[in-house]
Amino acid sequence: MTVFLVGAGPGDPRLITVRGLELIKRADVILYDRLANPQLLEHAKGSCIKVFVGKEPHCHACSQHDINTLLSKYGREHRCVVRLKGGDPFVFGRGGEEMDALIEHGIPFEIVPGISSALAAPAYEGIPLTRRGHNASVTFITGHRWDSSRIKDTCPSLSGTLVILMGARSFPSIARDLMELGYAPDSFVSAIHNATTYSQTAFNGTLEEMASRKIPSPSIIIVDGAGAACGRERWFRNKLFGIKGKRVAVMRTPEQFEETRALLEEVGAEALNGGTYRISPLEWDRQALERATHVVVTSANTVSLVKEEIIANSDKTYVAIGPATRRALEAIGIIAEMPDEYTSEGLGMLLKSITTHGDAIVGLRSSMASDILSSMLSYLHYTEIPVYDVGIGEINEQGIRDADVIFFTSSAMANAISHLVQDGHICISIGPQTSSALRSRGVKVDMESSSSTIPSMISAAMDVIYSRTGGG
Repeated sequence: MTVFLVGAGPGDPRLITVRGLELIKRADVILYDRLANPQLLEHAKGSCIKVFVGKEPHCHACSQHDINTLLSKYGREHRCVVRLKGGDPFVFGRGGEEMDALIEHGIPFEIVPGISSALAAPAYEGIPLTRRGHNASVTFITGHRWDSSRIKDTCPSLSGTLVILMGARSFPSIARDLMELGYAPDSFVSAIHNATTYSQTAFNGTLEEMASRKIPSPSIIIVDGAGAACGRERWFRNKLFGIKGKRVAVMRTPEQFEETRALLEEVGAEALNGGTYRISPLEWDRQALERATHVVVTSANTVSLVKEEIIANSDKTYVAIGPATRRALEAIGIIAEMPDEYTSEGLGMLLKSITTHGDAIVGLRSSMASDILSSMLSYLHYTEIPVYDVGIGEINEQGIRDADVIFFTSSAMANAISHLVQDGHICISIGPQTSSALRSRGVKVDMESSSSTIPSMISAAMDVIYSRTGGG
């Protein structure tokens, strides 16, 4: 029985530590706050208990006392409890208080550091906190419950960089106090909002100017008394800017297209409908599902087509291929396990670890799914059951030609429209099988998504565009 105080990092879920992600996957219970990216929870096992203990500014869902009580309770009842905290647990995260509560109750604990937004925000805005020949110190302060009477103790030096956390609301008072202390009114200030996320923005100005501006929360505020931090190279915003206005062709079912459109619009890109998939239900052996001990579900389409049969057999152990499929199962009340890698290979590895020779496994899938899983589980009692046929419906050739980027979301799509790919198109593949299909037809894959999800494909497109423009 151990409680792990885990730093979730600053916002981008890819910035969590290897150790932190490992513990999320193992956790029996996760207590998380509002600054921990919810995408991280998708890595938790299906049986994991997830408890939101978040705090909005001046509006707390749970008091710190309540959180400490929950940590002690779950720590006594479960083997692996993760307290997932935004940034780093020990940088203005009240991790010390939670550690003290665990010590008081005799509960073993570990601290897993995270990347603090105090470091990540200036890095993503291209602002060095220190620079040889300019400043040799950094002071981190909290603006929460700002006390002007302690300004001299809080900011003892005028020569270093000042990093203010939780100071958006109180910054007018902080700025006035800093100028009274001796900071120059023209000191450079940058307020970085939603750092490391697609919605990152920065508000820059002099100390005097920023004192009268309304700064949104959450923001990290950088005050550089030495003038070293000027934010000349805003590499991350350049990366975000690169995909703005780009036209991205995708082929999805109508419902999936709307979801994809919303995700692309978040980064300022335009979704073009390259065509639709045609989903046709098939007759299948429902008794095989009743006899099964484990059920593999390989798409959200499967859930929508056979949800009544799944609900009727809710006593089985369900395994979903990825986050979208697991969310679809959870929506009908089914808890599912999920592999670390959202591929047939990943599913195979997970099933090998949770099944024995006496188990009966069925895979509910499309007629066009690969045979990799069947091959990997040939030594087990595994039966694949196609429950629907997926075909290419209408193809929007003009939409594909007009695109700057094409998201290839299946090998079927690759086979159907590869002849429409032109010089200049950026081709992003959702996974190895799709990449193989594209290459077999002579199409260059500019990048393969690191996981089989649309957000991962968007990140891949951003990386390709950024590299082609030289980062500018």
